This record gives sequence, structure tokens and C-alpha cells, in this order.
Amino acid sequence: MSSGQSKVQHAALWLIGPDMPGLLRLGAKFVADRGGNIDKDIADKFGEKAVVFMALTASPEGIAKMDRDKDILKAESGCGVVFQPMKEPIVPDGFREELYGFDMISDDAPGIIAEITGLADRHGMLIVGHTGERRVIPGPQPRAQGGQKFVVMLPIEFDHLSFTREMDELVKRFGGTMKTPLRTVPGLLWWW
Repeated sequence: MSSGQSKVQHAALWLIGPDMPGLLRLGAKFVADRGGNIDKDIADKFGEKAVVFMALTASPEGIAKMDRDKDILKAESGCGVVFQPMKEPIVPDGFREELYGFDMISDDAPGIIAEITGLADRHGMLIVGHTGERRVIPGPQPRAQGGQKFVVMLPIEFDHLSFTREMDELVKRFGGTMKTPLRTVPGLLWWW
């Protein structure tokens, strides 16, 4: 970052409550009106309820203003609002600085994310990002399929071969394929 730019801070914003047209726009406008930028957002509908999540950056002053003004967003949206300023991300002792990622597609089944995160835990990985999505594939015999994308930090001592072998076995057990094997990914820590 050049010395002419002001320092930025990360924050997370959640809106949880009744769904309505324009809910994502309300959150986006709230952030933009206070000088923030949305780095990642997720909006999901569950029956009559919705969950909107935004990872964002702004100047420390903008973050403080969003924190003070969150009740305005709550009143406008009719949702519960949680705003969480974040500290600067760090690389914990014993971990590599680079981020690594992998993603897979498989048949969906209860427990698949628990299996993957258990494997990551056994290998000492720190999960810094995860996105999962479930879809029903139409056809004479519709089936549920899941996509999982992980971004992790590896411990300095890491058995890449053993992890790859165990991950391949897990993916096969769930009838899936690795779209991207474990590899370094560009990006800032926490946000990918």
C-alpha cells in the first residue's frame, strides 16, 4: 500500500431476519455510504428468512462509523445486525506465510464437511476460508452434489504426500473428484 493511501481495517457484517427485495442492496449501500468496500458477500434465503454476510474493508474511521450506525441498518432492514471489526490478520507461529487451496465436487452426504475438516485438523492445517454449496442435479434419478472450496495455512512441517493420498481416498468415498489439488493461491490473508 502506498504511503498516500490511508490504512484499511477489515470487518464482518451479518444481517439475519425476514427476507425482502433489496436486502443485499441495503447492506451494500450501508457499507458504501460509510466509505467501505465489500471484499466478499454471501446471501442465502431460508423460507421467509434470509442471511446476508459481508466481509469488508474501510478506513478505521469508516469502520467506527459503521459500528456506531448499525442500529440504523437494523431499523431499515428489520433484521438482526451483527457488525464485527477485525484486527489485522497475522501468520501464527509455526505456519507458512503462503495460503494454499483445494476444491472438490462430490456426492452430497451428511458429515462430508466434518470429514474434510477432520482431515485438515489431523494434518495441522489452519482453515482461513471455506465455501460450500449443495445442488440437486435433475434427471430421472435426481441426486445431490456438493462443491467444497478451502483455503488453508499449512504448518511449517507438512506431509504433502500423505495429505494428498488421504484426501483422494476421502473424495473417492464420496463419489467425487478433486477440481483443484492442494496448491498455493494468491491473495490476502483471510480474504480470497
